[in-house]
Amino acid sequence: MLDQSAVGLSVQQKFSYTWRDIILYNLSVGAGQDTLEYVYEQGLKAIPTFGVIPCAATFGTEPYTAQPVMPTSKIEGLRKEGTLHMDHKLVLYRPIPTEGTLTINKVITGVYDRGEGKGAKIQVEISAADETGETLFTNTMGYLNRWAGGFGGEKPPASTVHIPDRSPDLTAYGQYPANAPLLYRLTGDTFPLHADPAFAKKSGFDRPIVHGLCSLGYACRMLTALLFPGEPERVISLENQFRSVAMPGDSFALQVWLEETGKAYFRMVGDKDGKAILDYGCITYR
Repeated sequence: MLDQSAVGLSVQQKFSYTWRDIILYNLSVGAGQDTLEYVYEQGLKAIPTFGVIPCAATFGTEPYTAQPVMPTSKIEGLRKEGTLHMDHKLVLYRPIPTEGTLTINKVITGVYDRGEGKGAKIQVEISAADETGETLFTNTMGYLNRWAGGFGGEKPPASTVHIPDRSPDLTAYGQYPANAPLLYRLTGDTFPLHADPAFAKKSGFDRPIVHGLCSLGYACRMLTALLFPGEPERVISLENQFRSVAMPGDSFALQVWLEETGKAYFRMVGDKDGKAILDYGCITYR
């Protein structure tokens, strides 16, 4: 049963990684030979959304688990199937080192009632502290649980991001390779929806789908290339809502609006159907 008593439930893990994990992640979100700083250990830089990896990490965690560990597992009687990742925000306090061991703390910070039959939103904050105890980055993840609505809680807060009602200032184009989810899952998110055709069909899809956070990684890499090529360390924060499913092989457009110094808004739109894959996106930078 979900209610306000879930707020404060937490789990803690250690997460260790090396330069190989950084390069594997960068490759999984589309980096290539034309951006040597992402694919070669000499002068290597992390695409900032590597900071989302500990959220759903399996590889590199202590203790190791075959599937990601979340504090929602401590909510008695909560049905897990049908849970969807609704929105995400990553805040970076300094550039991500190319190796390290982090202490990851995952805590439920909010539960919101969308109404009977409409599900509930569960908000989880994931902080990562380095070996000195200083926070390196934080993630705020919003999940929709389809079965938990109607408990009388507060309504979910609305997004504060507003995409301008005009043509974008910048547009970049991309395409997921056919093996996109197979490659991305090697970074640690091993949920079978992204590899097993039978599991995907049981979940209502014709075939395995692209991870939402993989799409966010593509967006981050492309935003950096548009706004400050080769300087990913300038990113302060990135947030978005996940809207529609992307499939391996799909092509898309990343639309960007420049509204004020140090801030841009973005949307990722699929070419096939014109639907937003990512929406209400905002990147801030120094």
